[in-house]
Amino acid sequence: MTVLDGRVTIITGAGRGLGKSIAEQMAHAGSSVAVGDLDIQAAEEAATELAGQGVAAKPYRVDVSDPRSVEACFAAVVADFGRLDVVVNNAGVSFVGPHITDTDDEAWNRTIGVMQSGVFYCMRAAAKYFLPQRSGAIVNISSIRGFSASPGRVAYCAAKAAVLMMTQVAAGEWAPYGVRCNAIAPGVQKTPMWDQDVAAGVCDEEKVLAVTPAGRLGRPEEVGKLAVFLASDDAAFINGSCVTIDGGLTSVPIDGAITRPE
Repeated sequence: MTVLDGRVTIITGAGRGLGKSIAEQMAHAGSSVAVGDLDIQAAEEAATELAGQGVAAKPYRVDVSDPRSVEACFAAVVADFGRLDVVVNNAGVSFVGPHITDTDDEAWNRTIGVMQSGVFYCMRAAAKYFLPQRSGAIVNISSIRGFSASPGRVAYCAAKAAVLMMTQVAAGEWAPYGVRCNAIAPGVQKTPMWDQDVAAGVCDEEKVLAVTPAGRLGRPEEVGKLAVFLASDDAAFINGSCVTIDGGLTSVPIDGAITRPE
């Protein structure tokens, strides 16, 4: 018997990258999986892969920045699977490079819409099922950038910091109902999104490796395994916490470069 047998998990942004790895680890732990993603083709492909491994998995198109889309997705998952036990709020976007004065409204609004408002909408939707049944676990994917600032990522840092506070508020409100809410703060992960930023020249992988005590990037499956633990009964007394998984990157004050005007 595995730790999530009989449970149903929604993972947002699960069509590829970190979210897909989290979905795979949830499935390996025995959970049925709802693969949520804005890109329905990616969601379908990920769900098909899981189904080929004998996992009960279905794809769902969801725009987490749209509360109506979120509500419809959650209702469809409960209708299809009969219940909901775990929600992993992972969906994200990446705008890296522009400093505050050069950050346009589109990048700001999209970032906050997906990674701050989107997490709120999904938490609120989950609570409608979790509170009456007096059980459930939410795992919010924040970032080390929620507490360790990075120039050129004002919107990202703001959204990820908000996720940490929303996690704590939810834990305080919902613990009396047997519902838990925790966060994970990954460091730099070897994902397609990271590879794109490196290729675009907005992230320096060699520098990150040089300042990370572990000497390597994170592996998405490691975050997935941590999410499984936080969603499981083994973490029953962990609520309102943020677990950092960054190879020691934020343990030493040498990350980040300062660009000085001439």
